[in-house]
Amino acid sequence: MPPAPTIRLNLFGSPTIEFAGASVALPVERRGQLIALLALKRAWIPRAELATTFWPDQSTKLANANLRKIVFRLQALPYASGIEVEGAALRFVADTDVADFDSALREGRLFDALALRRGELLAGFDNDASEAWTSWLHFERDRLRTAWRTAALQRLSAEVEPDEAIELSARLLDADPLDEAALRAHMQW
Repeated sequence: MPPAPTIRLNLFGSPTIEFAGASVALPVERRGQLIALLALKRAWIPRAELATTFWPDQSTKLANANLRKIVFRLQALPYASGIEVEGAALRFVADTDVADFDSALREGRLFDALALRRGELLAGFDNDASEAWTSWLHFERDRLRTAWRTAALQRLSAEVEPDEAIELSARLLDADPLDEAALRAHMQW
């Protein structure tokens, strides 16, 4: 039996999924949100928590029914075969650029980490209909943005080539034009 194809999600910027040699856009709908959430958490998540995250204003019974429908519809997508269902919980363990980013930061590979962030986490996946999803997404975006900024400033304080320093400080200013540390670094370089 051949090994299952590797699945990779690129969640910085406009999300894509690489599967079986192809790269496709992650659908901007509940199925895409569910895949992204599961891939980012990389752990078993109770169905009740998922139902509440996506349908906070609906009754428990209706929210759970909606989740069952989404999980059923996911089965039609070839890259969703990696979603594991065990009793009252779901999990999706896949490679992601966010996991690689976090790993590179933990290992002190700042250059690698900085290159992975191509934009905001899950760009275009905002959902004003779900406060729980929006809160979680904003928290994750802030966490990753802060980690990226810290790594960028650390990299700029090390010995780097002038071209890299100028490009990196410009990226910092693009992210926040009022960032005084970024402006100072940009002017110094």
